[in-house]
Amino acid sequence: MKRNIFLSLILLLLLLPACGEDSVQVRGLVTEVQTGPDGAPAAFVIQTEDKGRVGVLLTGDTFAAPSGSGSWTGSELRAEFQAELLPDVSVSAVCLPAKKTLTTQDGQEIAAYEADRVSINGRLNRGAATLADGTALDVLEDNNPVADRTYLLPGGAELLWVRGPSGPEHCYVGGLESFDDLSARAREKVSSWYEDRGPLFDEAAELEKAYSDWKAKGEDFQSHMIDQGVSPSASSEKVMYFLTTVTLPYYGEGSATVYSLRLCDAFDRETGEHIDTRDLFACPWEQVVQAILDGDPTLDAALRAEMEAVLTPERVEIFSDSVSVNFAPDTLPGHTPGWGYSLSAQVTDLMYPWAAPKARS
Repeated sequence: MKRNIFLSLILLLLLLPACGEDSVQVRGLVTEVQTGPDGAPAAFVIQTEDKGRVGVLLTGDTFAAPSGSGSWTGSELRAEFQAELLPDVSVSAVCLPAKKTLTTQDGQEIAAYEADRVSINGRLNRGAATLADGTALDVLEDNNPVADRTYLLPGGAELLWVRGPSGPEHCYVGGLESFDDLSARAREKVSSWYEDRGPLFDEAAELEKAYSDWKAKGEDFQSHMIDQGVSPSASSEKVMYFLTTVTLPYYGEGSATVYSLRLCDAFDRETGEHIDTRDLFACPWEQVVQAILDGDPTLDAALRAEMEAVLTPERVEIFSDSVSVNFAPDTLPGHTPGWGYSLSAQVTDLMYPWAAPKARS
């Protein structure tokens, strides 16, 4: 009997203890694979961040899952795992607590544990990226909650973590309607729209910035991160609002290490058509801009004029209980990238009734 294997669920299961709290969880890169008399993998060694080299022992009772997803019989599942289990793959394992030993190929005896569950998460691709000065980088592609891919310098130092871009399909916010509440036609159209948008960051340029920072800071360097995701922000009787958040490294002065840029987009719930922000308001866009600027009475005339010149419709963020604005990098001197502020109801009062966001349930 075949069973469907969904690795996103398996990874979550692997993070759960095998027997209450008495289990050993290990994660890292495979450095060697040892086979049994039948030629099948019987044990492997992984390099972990916190435990050094650890041996993982496979038994007939070990639940072993390959990367990806599919439908397999039990024997097919095991065979797929065995075929993928090679040096430089990334694995997670939940092991039984009894400590054993394993002799490595170089003759060292290391701590080892019998695996209850093990999953292949990804692999390290050596020399997969090259910097402008010719430095080769390894790229770890991993089913990791923090990063889809990690760029590593020669020697293994982490340079940059990247996650996304991801779409709105699997993001939920308490009390808000989500992608699942769109019509089937709208879901297909919205997914396609975000796929076409693609990344809102220049990955190659960010790699060069991170590399320059590494050269400047030496031992004080800490790896940087990029993240792009989409979440629901509000809904109305006709419109679903999604907020794209891009987190980027910040190299300016001060203690901040990252900043976020946000873009809000509106879609027809039934057709999935993208709606221009200006078309959500029952008045000219210029009147909306003035209402936004009036929302902060502390603005002086000079800053107000600067903001009026650079405020674009996609920078208006519509939430269930408020409207906010944020500004693109280098558009407002003296303010950090992504700076913005929240507004009161005077802006939502200018929206068409069919566009005005519903309160959070």
